[in-house]
Amino acid sequence: MPTDPRDPLEAFDDAVLGRVARDSGVDAARLRRVVAAHQRGVRALPGVDDIVYEWRRTLPSDPLAKRGEEAYFLAVEPTVWSEFIAALDATDEEGDALRAVHREQFAVSLGADAVPDTDGDGSAVPLVLTRP
Repeated sequence: MPTDPRDPLEAFDDAVLGRVARDSGVDAARLRRVVAAHQRGVRALPGVDDIVYEWRRTLPSDPLAKRGEEAYFLAVEPTVWSEFIAALDATDEEGDALRAVHREQFAVSLGADAVPDTDGDGSAVPLVLTRP
């Protein structure tokens, strides 16, 4: 019998969530709900492992930066994020805060130098997916 999946927020530090909430002006509880809804949405697709596998096969460049025990750390095309944001019941500010949580967690987990250059040509945006 399969075990319960991990908490969708397991890969995200409370300090990161709190800092982004303060910096963005998005209510901390609401931001946690948006981040969790995003993670559950990915799980409802073909699943986290399957979608990462599919992206690695089909995207122009391999998006996987690291596969850890708790999470996948990816650098995806901006269109991937656009689709996720559109699927959430989130304001523009909440969508920006959601992306900021992923960017900050990527930096905390892998180091600031590992964060994709989102301010450059916009070809890669950080995405952290909690492994089920």
